[in-house]
Amino acid sequence: MSKLIALCTTTVLSTLLSLIANAQELNADFRPRPPEMVIDATTHQLSGPLKDIIDQAAKELGHSVTWNSVPFIRSISNLKHGTTDIVPRVIRTSQREEFIRYVGPITRQVKNITFVTLTSGPKISTYDDLYNLTIGVKRGTAYFKRFDQDKRINKVVMNDDFNLSRLLKAKRIDAIIVLDESSLDAEFSLMGFNAYKQAKYIHANIISNYYGMPKNHPLAPAFNQKLSEMVENGEIKRIYKRYGIHLSD
Repeated sequence: MSKLIALCTTTVLSTLLSLIANAQELNADFRPRPPEMVIDATTHQLSGPLKDIIDQAAKELGHSVTWNSVPFIRSISNLKHGTTDIVPRVIRTSQREEFIRYVGPITRQVKNITFVTLTSGPKISTYDDLYNLTIGVKRGTAYFKRFDQDKRINKVVMNDDFNLSRLLKAKRIDAIIVLDESSLDAEFSLMGFNAYKQAKYIHANIISNYYGMPKNHPLAPAFNQKLSEMVENGEIKRIYKRYGIHLSD
């Protein structure tokens, strides 16, 4: 019996030493996409289910994560050049698949594409109405194929909701195409501005919620397997629920 205990102890110790030896400090990019990714305006603390999920997955795999606040367009460049390890909520496109390994998905969510105008702004009832307008878009964001590839629409590209919201208020654009309503609403709230509305035209959209890692990242298979386990055992739903977000089956 004592030999068996000694063998088990040796095996456990060997496993722990192996995990320590192979432990990595990973860099992850973060951007405000409430309620899934939130940056506190006062403390600048980063929080949200997408952060907690990767922190837990990394810990269980024997790694740790350092989070950096990075604009999304730079995160895409970081993934392309391998200067970051993981980026939450990266929409899958054929162009990005050339240099991104998609990990997940952890959820599938309804993320309808909407258009926001000033309260006194133009009516957008159909897609064709967009041809008469100047539309603000967020740099690097994939909306939907027809819009993304449509060269006939006059688009003004900005880095973030901060700039887009101010362009709309100043009437320098006619509308903003929106994937993250809560993020844009938060900017308008900070401005104390509410003279805007959602257009009638909506593009129905369901997205798979992936993390992006560099194409040949050696830890991508392990993270993919771990996240799959967390989906299957309900841990993803439990983490979201901690933030008051209830995922549908």
